[in-house]
Amino acid sequence: MKHDAGDLGPPLLILLLPQTLERYPLREPVEQLLAAPGTLAIDPPRMPLNLAIASVVARRQAKRMKLPGHPRALGVFEEQQLPLAAALVERHPDADVWALAGPLPGTDFRLDLGTAGDLRPAWERMERLGIETGRLGSERVL
Repeated sequence: MKHDAGDLGPPLLILLLPQTLERYPLREPVEQLLAAPGTLAIDPPRMPLNLAIASVVARRQAKRMKLPGHPRALGVFEEQQLPLAAALVERHPDADVWALAGPLPGTDFRLDLGTAGDLRPAWERMERLGIETGRLGSERVL
């Protein structure tokens, strides 16, 4: 996709991983999403945070993040990731929050990667948000 020099970079799907990808049970579908040019992963905190502590540090963490584009979708897998997703939405109000491992409150899109037969709903939603998937035609220069 083509972007103006003055914009914030390409639209992104950011996956907030609950654990390192190598150890995550949903590794295969997550890797399929990460194969899209517009997707990147954020590793989990080194120490697990309870929900109260995560809420306190989330705004600071979101402010410090240097991203190669602007988030249009934030994929979360556990409730503990919702504070960071909310802090990122505060900074990027046009971003969706996606529940990718079962239902979570306050999400805009749900696709359980553990039970989904294919990722087409995610690819289609990414395309609608302007995120390059490398599939469904987004790789064509307009």
